[in-house]
Amino acid sequence: MKLAVFRTIVLSLTVSSATAWFITQAPAATSTSGGTANCPSSKYRSIDSSCSNPSNPSLGRAGEPYARLLPANYADGISSPPVMSNGSEYVNARILSFGVFSIDEAPDPDNTLINIFFLQAIANDLSLPAGSNDQVACCVDGQIVPNAPSRCFPVSIPDNDALYSFFNIQCLNYARLLTIPGSSPGAQPVEQINAATSLLDLSFLYGTSVAQSNRLRAFSGGRLLAIRRNGLEWPIIDTAGCTWADVCYLVADSRSYQFPMSATVHLLFLREHNRLAIQLRLLNPSWSDEVLFQEARRINIAQYQYIVYYEYLPRILGRSNMLSSRLLFEGTGFTTDFNVFQNPSSLGEFGAVVVPFMQSQLPGGINFYNEDSIQTIRLSSLAGNLTMLESMFSSFFNGLATQSTNQIDNSFSVEWKNFMYRGSETLGQDLLALDIQRMRDFGFARYNDYRSRCGLSRFGTWEAYNATLRPSCLKTVKHLRLLYPTVDDLDLFIGAAFEAPLEGSVLGPTFYCILQQQFLAARTGDRYFFEAGGQQGSFTAAQLTEIRKISLARLMCAALPATPKIQPHVLMPISAQNTPVACSSLPVPNLEAWRV
Repeated sequence: MKLAVFRTIVLSLTVSSATAWFITQAPAATSTSGGTANCPSSKYRSIDSSCSNPSNPSLGRAGEPYARLLPANYADGISSPPVMSNGSEYVNARILSFGVFSIDEAPDPDNTLINIFFLQAIANDLSLPAGSNDQVACCVDGQIVPNAPSRCFPVSIPDNDALYSFFNIQCLNYARLLTIPGSSPGAQPVEQINAATSLLDLSFLYGTSVAQSNRLRAFSGGRLLAIRRNGLEWPIIDTAGCTWADVCYLVADSRSYQFPMSATVHLLFLREHNRLAIQLRLLNPSWSDEVLFQEARRINIAQYQYIVYYEYLPRILGRSNMLSSRLLFEGTGFTTDFNVFQNPSSLGEFGAVVVPFMQSQLPGGINFYNEDSIQTIRLSSLAGNLTMLESMFSSFFNGLATQSTNQIDNSFSVEWKNFMYRGSETLGQDLLALDIQRMRDFGFARYNDYRSRCGLSRFGTWEAYNATLRPSCLKTVKHLRLLYPTVDDLDLFIGAAFEAPLEGSVLGPTFYCILQQQFLAARTGDRYFFEAGGQQGSFTAAQLTEIRKISLARLMCAALPATPKIQPHVLMPISAQNTPVACSSLPVPNLEAWRV
């Protein structure tokens, strides 16, 4: 597709996006002085992100349903997993994972490892399907549980599976997500619940409720709870224990500590919050703990949003594409794109379909750089393994800025597909198969339907579909024809995964469309978005100028003060155009703009 044509499609989508979200709408609140009947006047966003859109206070709040680009496609119209046009069940998730997606690992010379772990942080911030962490026994020791709970929806393993069958593993555990009934119970599809907030508000750091946030606060000087060891701050240990790691830190979202690498990204923002709180207290000694906390949180979120939109997303979507679709703006002033009619709720398709595809960036081994030597540890050996986080923090830190990701494509590491969370066992979980099972749980519409929703042409034949692949591959299409009766039956995930990338982007047009819609909603549906002008929470012009000085590299320098040098564009590898510089030479926001 020509880029100019695509831009026209994107712009036409954005005009109608506010009315295209499929989600139960809350009634508009009655206006009052300085706010609404349900939204008090405040310059600070709420912890659960309610009132991000005061006309619909519940939209985007933690515990509300996901939005969708298209209605669900359940077989019974309510909750039964989708079926194909001939009435048969969709292809087994393990068969798709093992047989359709290769295990080749092609390093991406243009992206450092922090890209994928920063994406995971964004995904955690925007999406947490309620019930996904529930310990429901559907498949135990690889065997189906008799008389299992009604939520059980395990992935069955074919008898001839090349790996699992050798160990007599017959299933992978999966329980269906928690839902609320549709608007007319028994007639409308169920809706999955998002336990995270739907706005880019660092909910993985601050929590999603006042009660949870209070557990994480020091209630002194506006700081978050932390303990200093070896000159660095760490979250305190959770005395209640946990099941997700061998060291249990007290954090808002356990997924932040799935790996030492993801924990490192969390620590960037934890340490930045406390650094900001200390500096603000020096500037404004009369400020209370509450004001210091809220102001530090407000700046921390703003800096994070700036990095998401102006550093990270351009590498995925393309800067020129983002400018044309109103995701980015050139200039130094405020934006006026807050739209009271925009539903800010996270798209189910983003967290449950696009993010799993982008996990193809994860390499099967993580490198540790120690002077002139490199040691590689299997990804599965690091899952839930935090014992080395503190002792080897600088190695993880340096690895994020040094090691390359894999290319974003239709291949995944053998670790991701066969060995995750294996513990002491030989084999572990196939996380790709489990992601596909979750997509079936959500009941997403078919691939062709999403192409139509995005203003793209539907494919009537396999030959037409093959012409769009990366690269065109008759072998791939021949395989898919054996699994799907017609091209119209293709799953969204399967069909879009093989599309050739758009010009300037690493994603094909369907996945691009979903991401574009997700991040348009996250900025235009949020009155507290850092660039929004004329709102209660708007920064001053001087403050906004300072926020725009931040970079991910500077944030990393602040989190590990011993870092001597770093490349200015840390999402990119070191090169002649991106040579390491002293941390002190990187711009940093001047908090004098917050002195009162």
